[in-house]
Amino acid sequence: MPAPEQDRQQIAAIIEQYRRGFATLDVAALTDIWDQDYDHIIYIAQEMVQPVQGCAAVERYYQRVAGFLEQVKTMEVSDVCVDVLGEVAYAFLSFHFEGEVQGRPHIADGRATFVLRRTSGMWKVIHYHESHPGDA
Repeated sequence: MPAPEQDRQQIAAIIEQYRRGFATLDVAALTDIWDQDYDHIIYIAQEMVQPVQGCAAVERYYQRVAGFLEQVKTMEVSDVCVDVLGEVAYAFLSFHFEGEVQGRPHIADGRATFVLRRTSGMWKVIHYHESHPGDA
């Protein structure tokens, strides 16, 4: 079993892949963080009423987002916190996104929690939940 620090580094790499995927609108990179063998994938986006369920639906969500965003100016993550609980782990972070939709600025700030599971020695996301940052 890998040391906890190795686990945290692997999970941090997944968080970076998520950040970079949104920064470059790379649907394949975003889709690749998910556990394709897990049957109960759930993605809860702050702008949607219903959760996105299943890997195929998550990929379609990323494609839709990449299709309406014309440009990404920045995608930043901060306040990253990771904990490993055996074969399951979670990561929490804050994000700041700036882009353009139909020539207009699009800014999104939020918080996100990832639930991951170790499968075949690698960490993969099985659940994602984002929410507005709340009032100061």
